[in-house]
Amino acid sequence: MCACEKPTNELFNRISCAEQIDPVFYSVLQLTLSLGGAIATEERRTKSALVTTEELLNMLVANEQQRAVEELRLSSSSFPCFLYADRYFVNKEAEIVEIKLRERDRRGEVDLKRLAAVEHELLEEQKNFAVLVLQFEQAQKEKAQETAEKEQLQTHLKAKEQNQRQSNEEIKSLLSKTQEQAEQILALQASLDDERGKVEVLKLAKISDAEEKQGLLFEILKLKEEKRKLTSDKQEVEAECASIARRVGGEKEALGDLEGRLAQAIHRWEEEQLLRRKAERQVEAISRQLLQMEEERCNYSSVLQQSPAGKLAPKASLSYVLALKDKEVEELSCQLQDAFDCRASLQQDIARYKGDSSTVRAEKGALLAQQADMQKELLSLRSQIEEHEDVVAGLKKQLQNANTEIQALKSRILDFEEELDRQAQKKANEGASGYCKECEERVGPSSSRDLKQQQHRRHRSWDDSTIGGIGVRKNTKNIPIMKLVRVLSGRGDNRAEESDQQQLLEALKQLTALLKSEESLKDDLPECLVIKSVLTLMHQHKSSLVLQLECLAEGGVEPVLAAMKNFQSEAKMQEASCVLLTNLAHNCETNRKRILDAGGIDAVLQAMQTFPELYGVQKRCCWALLTLAGSGSTDHLFC
Repeated sequence: MCACEKPTNELFNRISCAEQIDPVFYSVLQLTLSLGGAIATEERRTKSALVTTEELLNMLVANEQQRAVEELRLSSSSFPCFLYADRYFVNKEAEIVEIKLRERDRRGEVDLKRLAAVEHELLEEQKNFAVLVLQFEQAQKEKAQETAEKEQLQTHLKAKEQNQRQSNEEIKSLLSKTQEQAEQILALQASLDDERGKVEVLKLAKISDAEEKQGLLFEILKLKEEKRKLTSDKQEVEAECASIARRVGGEKEALGDLEGRLAQAIHRWEEEQLLRRKAERQVEAISRQLLQMEEERCNYSSVLQQSPAGKLAPKASLSYVLALKDKEVEELSCQLQDAFDCRASLQQDIARYKGDSSTVRAEKGALLAQQADMQKELLSLRSQIEEHEDVVAGLKKQLQNANTEIQALKSRILDFEEELDRQAQKKANEGASGYCKECEERVGPSSSRDLKQQQHRRHRSWDDSTIGGIGVRKNTKNIPIMKLVRVLSGRGDNRAEESDQQQLLEALKQLTALLKSEESLKDDLPECLVIKSVLTLMHQHKSSLVLQLECLAEGGVEPVLAAMKNFQSEAKMQEASCVLLTNLAHNCETNRKRILDAGGIDAVLQAMQTFPELYGVQKRCCWALLTLAGSGSTDHLFC
């Protein structure tokens, strides 16, 4: 190499290596080259010196030898892996690139699977569309059937009109006949003036003509009635035709709406097909990009082998390799970002496809609902006539039931009157002594009756004059009871107000409480006074259900429950007791509370457990529980 020649690439490579290995030698070399004019430095000397190429090469050879010795020393002692650094970095970068390529391949497979799922959904939508087409064809068939029915109705209407025309013609002919007969009558009257000798014959003819005229008039009236009936039938048929025309118009509108929605569904299906093709093209573009990346990777590996620093030492080619790696990393990051953008767009397209499919399904459901509604309307139109017939039959049945109820009420009224007659007869059969017939027969005459008077004290029919007698007045304990008895017996008006009934109920409760609190009062007080007062009160207030129930319950709840406990093995006793408890607790909160406090529910449940197989006992117990558990507004539950 001459002094005027420029240094080659190999020389510059060696100079760059010298900068890394020996900075002092690099500074000397730079100074030498600057003196020769090859490299310009900032500290340019004013004096120049000639350096030959041989001297420079000798210096470089010496430097290279020293560097080789130094590398051997350093590689064997401190940096055993320094020589393989370039190869390590290349392998590492290649592995990273392969991992990224595998990840991209995997994402591409996932996208392909999603596209396959979208294609499957599109196939299902095609099947649904085929079902919609079949339904549309069926609707067209039904429309054709309806048109045929409409034509039949029109023909029937035309036949009716023709019959009406014929009847009108017959009426006209009859009118003409009547006119002719009237003319004949006039002619006969004229002939009467001319032929007075034939008066009797003409009178008979006139009478016959009058009879015929009346018959004709009756026939004319009948024909007019028939004409009126025909006009009413015609109006009904016209109304039916108008209603049928309105229904057909509504069905035509519904079919037009269905056709419009079908066209919209076809248009949306075509748009979905276009979007699917677009997604397929995007997938093909991604696959082409992946192939291009694979080709670029191959090219990169070949270029890396053919690079200027391929045959140099690792330290010499490190900067060049790193620069190439940075460029490749930037390109790969750009491609990766593009792939992410494509993936996001594909996800958006898939979401849009799902939304479109949901709208299509909703429209399909709406169409099916409309079809069902139309079918329901047809069924309702067909069933209207049947409903009218059922209504007429139901009214007839209700009329029959009302007649049977009236008969039953009449029989109950007769039974009630017979019961009143029996009670009146029973009262009339009582003797004047105050004892019933059974007691008089059992006790005997009045002389022997004094000994057993205390045993039959309840059968005495005490009158009002004996209330508050001498024996009773002497005992001061009986004074409040006698006041309550007077209150109970003093209300004789059947039209008692609500306040009077409340006062009577309070008096009855106080009397019961006094008799229960002191048992000794029963020995001093004639109990028939109390019994007669209570019975009179019940007889006077027959229409007051609350008062009747209170009078029964004041002394009837505890004995009934005691009888249920004492005779648990008697089914009839348990059944009758449940019936009595049901009637006492019906529409009376006081009696219901009294029965609950006395243990009525326990007694009813015990009866149900004792007789689990007897239907009558179980039924009466259930009624009793229902009445006890109900409210005051419960409907009638009398057994």
